[in-house]
Amino acid sequence: MGMALPYDVVRVIEEAIPDRDRAEKVIRALEEGLGAVREEAKAQKEVVKAEIKEELTKELVTKADLEAAVASLRAEFEARFVRLEIWLKVLAGIMLAGFTLFNPGFHQVLKAFLAYIGA
Repeated sequence: MGMALPYDVVRVIEEAIPDRDRAEKVIRALEEGLGAVREEAKAQKEVVKAEIKEELTKELVTKADLEAAVASLRAEFEARFVRLEIWLKVLAGIMLAGFTLFNPGFHQVLKAFLAYIGA
């Protein structure tokens, strides 16, 4: 599969090679060579595109990867939040117990309540 040479190039070859048969052979050889180069360039273009796509795929984060990372971070955050919430409740309970158990007024209220219920 040859590639046609521009008319100006053909004229230069015909002027440089006076023997018409030899000039046509040179022109055909050049056209076939350029056609082969063109076909090889097309083939290499596809190879290069595939290689670039493969490299980009390795480097880029896919949507699924991003969603998995977000889900993982969300799960970790929720687990830490639950632990923090538990610790806050324990701390609030300790503070409440400390304020009530060591408060003399609380003892009076507790005695009155126990007396009221008959305990």
